[in-house]
Amino acid sequence: HAWVREAVVVARQNRAGDKHLIAYVVCAPEAGSDEGDGGGLAGALRAHLSARLPDYMVPTAFVPIAALPLTVNGKLDRKALPAPADEAYALAAYEAPRGEVETMLAGI
Repeated sequence: HAWVREAVVVARQNRAGDKHLIAYVVCAPEAGSDEGDGGGLAGALRAHLSARLPDYMVPTAFVPIAALPLTVNGKLDRKALPAPADEAYALAAYEAPRGEVETMLAGI
C-alpha cells in the first residue's frame, strides 16, 4: 500500500485470552498527516488487505508507529511494541437487517 513504508504483524493476546493479529505500520510520507492517523489508516489498510487476503489473515488493529523497535542485534524487539489503542481497530459500520428473515434473526 502506498501509505506503508514498513510493517510487521504479530499475534497478541488480549485480557480475555483471545489472540488477535496486530499490524504495526511505519507510514510513508505519502500518507499525509490527517489520512494516515488512527481510524482512517486502519480502515484503508483493512479494506486493501481484505481484497487480497482471507479474513483470518487480516489484522484486527493497525498501529501507526514512527519506527520499528530493534534489538541491539538489529532484530525486531517484539516486547517494545506498544499495545493498540481503541482508534487502531478498524470497526465496521452498523448495517440494519434487510428483509424479513434478517429482521427475525436480529430479533432472536
